[in-house]
Amino acid sequence: MTIPVSTVDYLNVSIHGYACEVFVNRAPILRTPVDAPYTAIPSVSEWLVGGDNEIAVRIDAIAPPAATADPLSPRRLIVQRCVGPLGEIVPAGEDQPIDGLTYAPAPDDPTPTLPLRIAYEFRLPQGPTWAWQTAARLSLDAATTAELLMFLDALHADLVFGDIPGLLSRQRIKFAELAPLYGMTPASARAGLLQQFTELSKDGAWTVEPLRPDDVVLHLCCDGRVVEPRTRDDRPVLRGQAADGNAWSLPVFISRVDGMFEVVR
Repeated sequence: MTIPVSTVDYLNVSIHGYACEVFVNRAPILRTPVDAPYTAIPSVSEWLVGGDNEIAVRIDAIAPPAATADPLSPRRLIVQRCVGPLGEIVPAGEDQPIDGLTYAPAPDDPTPTLPLRIAYEFRLPQGPTWAWQTAARLSLDAATTAELLMFLDALHADLVFGDIPGLLSRQRIKFAELAPLYGMTPASARAGLLQQFTELSKDGAWTVEPLRPDDVVLHLCCDGRVVEPRTRDDRPVLRGQAADGNAWSLPVFISRVDGMFEVVR
């Protein structure tokens, strides 16, 4: 009897000469600089849904031709959807794309109006319904913004005071939904993150950057059902320096589920 190998969905991204943002079902996955080649293979299983799906790229800036004249690293924008074995690294060049998008205008094409959005759609078999899919749609009015900032402040306080169990308790949906996707139980996923933060904060020799409300930008995504908080210079709001001197960060995606704000990703 052959036991099927668990797989993970990921993107194979190779971009040079474009400052852009890549989305899966309107959830932001990554951002690229305009002035340097960028490659990444982010997992996206947790943002895919049963039925209709969309992968999109918003181009915000284009480098001049002279900046991408190197024949070994030409101007390019390639985003491929791939599936690979869980827990294994696919060697470079051996990815097995299912579909994807490529933006390759001809040299004599007129410069497009920016921002430019390009996208493609595909369908998947029915699977689990994620909490963020049915979460309340949000509008960032004054009351909602204040409530979100209070929630972020609570997460930040857990980090400042080293209350990692308290921090993890605010991520119950994230663990419940993501752990099975990546071959874990929610308990083992929590234990793994607890161990990571224990190492980061060893001997108390770590720092947590202050949370400044005037530096927080709340990005609505997934048709208003999810909020991604970032700083004005586009960094995660929860971040600092580990005991070993290396930077750490905790990106979070927040939804209102059953009337309460929760970390869903």
